[in-house]
Amino acid sequence: MKDRGVLLPVFSLPSNYGIGDFGYEAYEFIDILSENGIKYWEVLPINACDKLPYSPTSYYAINEEYISLDKLKEYGLVKRLGKRKIKDRVVYDNYKDKYCREAFSNFKPSPGYRKFIKCDEIKEYAKFMSDKTGEDKEYYLFLQYILYKEWMELKKYANSKNVEIIGDMPVYPVFDSAETKYHSKCFEMKNGKFTFEAGTPPDYFNNDGQHWGGPVYNVDNIKKDNYQYLVKRFKYYLKLFDKVRVDYFRGYDSFFKIPFGKSGKEGFYVDGVSYGFFDELFKDKSVNVESLIIEDLGDIREETVALREHYGFTRQKILQFTIDLNNLYDRDNEAENVLVFPGNHDCSTIYGWYKILDDIHKQKLKEFLRKNECNDINVNHGIMQYSLKCKSKIAIVMVQDILGLDDSARINVPGTKDDKNWSWKLTDFNDLRERIHDFTI
Repeated sequence: MKDRGVLLPVFSLPSNYGIGDFGYEAYEFIDILSENGIKYWEVLPINACDKLPYSPTSYYAINEEYISLDKLKEYGLVKRLGKRKIKDRVVYDNYKDKYCREAFSNFKPSPGYRKFIKCDEIKEYAKFMSDKTGEDKEYYLFLQYILYKEWMELKKYANSKNVEIIGDMPVYPVFDSAETKYHSKCFEMKNGKFTFEAGTPPDYFNNDGQHWGGPVYNVDNIKKDNYQYLVKRFKYYLKLFDKVRVDYFRGYDSFFKIPFGKSGKEGFYVDGVSYGFFDELFKDKSVNVESLIIEDLGDIREETVALREHYGFTRQKILQFTIDLNNLYDRDNEAENVLVFPGNHDCSTIYGWYKILDDIHKQKLKEFLRKNECNDINVNHGIMQYSLKCKSKIAIVMVQDILGLDDSARINVPGTKDDKNWSWKLTDFNDLRERIHDFTI
């Protein structure tokens, strides 16, 4: 049987404090995975951001919402904790702030802390946040140390239970970020102003293309420093996670840039860092190609495929996109060096996808499942079965699909600014414990 994994963002964990974090519920989730022989937990990005996980303000700082108050109490840094009503949606507010300030006032720097804050990028983030908020930068150094400590303890526990963690690496930061402030030469700028924005060309869904709200890289300047800006980031992520899912792999081959303030109609593709960067990255023999999973979905050119195949990267496929219901076959079921999802964080849930099919295609989907000897009565179960039967070396499903939830539990709808994006969460693990056995052949 191929390796199995479950996708659940940290913010979607049950919590008494409004948002999932690195606390006891994360440990309980790891126990559930371990007890059921599930090898991977994909957590999505955990980097510092303003609610949007794929738009970092720093690649090295961790999202402060994920600090565990229970762990702060365990460390002896806070005395009493209040609890909130547990909801099925994340509450993004400053609830944890008063406890973090109490913990900061009780914190005594340790040798581990002094070693941690030597990281230049952590110091840059603390200064960046201090300049934005007027808060003492020492407060942000403290928060980042605690987050790093909590995270690495959690990862160590997962590994002890034979669970590996897959973390996502976004491709671009936001304009207003520690990355652009302290590494401006690595981005397309002129006289201190951004000249291009990242995005996509016009397509069937958007006449003006997509604007991603972040800068594009200055490839020439990154090359001058022998790609160290990116090399250092990749190595740091491989320290935080067991495997790293590299978002928008196409951008490392060629990326689309839009003149700042213009529409996607005026944008164009340019070459990315390509072979030069990956050759430099893999000079370090501790960096294993098996530890990287590339997101190469969507419209990619032949050169991107050649780059992927040259290094032997594990790639992705989404069953919602590859199952041809009219002809009853999987269009992408030849290669085995693949991670397969029924759908990921940007997709409908399995049941949500099924519900929007017309009656003819609903029957076609059931026929496809029968053809592949999968459950055609419970389509949700059947697609999970097929993900384990089709050619690939890893199959990952979302918790929502194990639970059979519809699109009210969808994580994100790309290109929209709905408050429901990045907000779905579990209230407990009871149903998951009962249903997780469905993720098997």
